[in-house]
Amino acid sequence: MTNRLFLFGTLLDPDLFEIVAGVPFQSVPAVLPDARVCLVEGETFPILVPTPEQTAAGAVVVVDGEVLDRLNFYELGFGYEVTTRQVMVEGQSVEALVYVPADDSWRTGGDWSLADWQAVHGALSRLAAREYMALMPTHTAAEAARTFPQIRMRAASRLRAEETPTPALQPDLSDRTTAVQATKRPYTDYFSVREDWVSFPTFDGKMSPVVKRASFLSGDAVTVLPYDPALDAVLVVRQFRHGAMVRGDPNPWTLEPAAGRIDPGEAPEETARRELFEETGVKARDLHFAGRYYPSPGAYSEFLYSYVATADLSGRDKGVGGLADEAEDIMAHVIPFDEAMAMVESGAANTGPLIISLGWIAINRPKLAGDDF
Repeated sequence: MTNRLFLFGTLLDPDLFEIVAGVPFQSVPAVLPDARVCLVEGETFPILVPTPEQTAAGAVVVVDGEVLDRLNFYELGFGYEVTTRQVMVEGQSVEALVYVPADDSWRTGGDWSLADWQAVHGALSRLAAREYMALMPTHTAAEAARTFPQIRMRAASRLRAEETPTPALQPDLSDRTTAVQATKRPYTDYFSVREDWVSFPTFDGKMSPVVKRASFLSGDAVTVLPYDPALDAVLVVRQFRHGAMVRGDPNPWTLEPAAGRIDPGEAPEETARRELFEETGVKARDLHFAGRYYPSPGAYSEFLYSYVATADLSGRDKGVGGLADEAEDIMAHVIPFDEAMAMVESGAANTGPLIISLGWIAINRPKLAGDDF
């Protein structure tokens, strides 16, 4: 059985459609009477809004049941439902399925542009769709939709990695192909686990045997350690960490800089300022780049951008912050710099970004005090 489906939004992008549907994009132009395609406020995608005497431009595709199941998986978990409408194709009124909002909770902005979306969001959305559609055998549409913000964050990280690759030493192996024989994703939620059977270039000019490797995938993140030159002190945050607990540490409340994931479309510097304020209430004056790095590339894709911020830390000791809707319970500690360095020696300061950021301050402390940057 085949179905006519009227498309008006991101699925008009031929590459995205093929990723989602599993078949090439073959369509005919169509319009939906008494409707308008509007951008959802605060989002990148559109919805149909009933608007008398206007028409919503789109296209009709003819799909079989298997393809429709794939398209429904991609759409229905996000607050859409599928209904039947009369659309105009080559001057004729025909019946077609249409994705419409399931309720009126979305607020709309101005007109939505496919070309603008393709230029700004297309590459990220196509990458995210590949991971999303791989969930279809194991997730319902609603379950998959709950993971989509993290999928988009991982897609943004991949694009960032492609745009700014790690500079290579000699001999440079980065222009040779790593051969992935097979891939599995046994777990996808806030993080994703990826298993690969892979053969990689070796320094003798050959290829390694096929080996199995697994990594946690996550989005890129920032850390920001505020320093007050007047107090010669830093502000660190302390919070419960599941990783330390499952290692068996009796004290899984670790000392760290403020930190957070980089949202798609957000610059690392923007994230640093936002996360510092959300977790501590501190507003950064100047933001200094301390380094970018993989904390543990043998098992994690996570990539960090670390910053040191100059800030006024008076009255900030023992403040409790964090976002309630993320169950964050974060205490701030204002610690004299020399005492913080002693905590590195004792092991009380035992998280990599904190140690790296304290080291950066140790090197640049005279400049920070003199505001020579």
